[in-house]
Amino acid sequence: MNILKTKKIISFVICVIFVSALFGITSDAKEKENKKYIALTFDDGPHPVYTAKILDILEEKKIAATFFIVGFRAELHPDALKRMKKLDCEIGNHTYSHADLSGNNVKNGVTYEIEKCSEAIFAATGEYPVVYRPPFGKISKANEKRVPLKKILWTVDSLDWNIKNKDKVIRNVVKNVKDGSIILMHDFYESTLRALPDIIEVLSDEGYEFVTVSELAALKKISHLQEYFLD
Repeated sequence: MNILKTKKIISFVICVIFVSALFGITSDAKEKENKKYIALTFDDGPHPVYTAKILDILEEKKIAATFFIVGFRAELHPDALKRMKKLDCEIGNHTYSHADLSGNNVKNGVTYEIEKCSEAIFAATGEYPVVYRPPFGKISKANEKRVPLKKILWTVDSLDWNIKNKDKVIRNVVKNVKDGSIILMHDFYESTLRALPDIIEVLSDEGYEFVTVSELAALKKISHLQEYFLD
């Protein structure tokens, strides 16, 4: 076989490999684009009992969620945060004392509330949070400028904080979910704990994949309605 013919064969093989790889990447991208993604989020913890049980469910189902942590509770239960990190869950800032950030006179100051919570998270996990959720979903525009984190609210409210009824919590979630939904729950109620396995099962059967809020953002699935909750 002469050198010219050999070079042509090598060039052809390289071309085939390149095209196959390109189509593979394109196929993977299209497959990912066609999938439905949602994020489970839990506020106000960690709770001394329910958070661990919720993590048991997530571990069993091999699902990562996002927990928006209250700082003083993180100081009381650092092992819960360590386990969240181990399970690839995302940990967000929910202020140190669950402070209302919607007004001009935050008791301890916005900077204090955010920084002290972030320090509590760092002390437990060795990592600082990159996202936060203002308590009650409210923050003034002036106060928002003082927070150096990405604000994450929600698009589906389970109302678990209000109704505390397993079946109603399930119904509030599954009837309102769509691709890109961020589901608000709290790791503070037994009804939420009892509803969670059914919520996961129903939505999994409907073809949804569960990701953290930062993963949802990376997939460009975060709804523009996030701004709706601002004053």
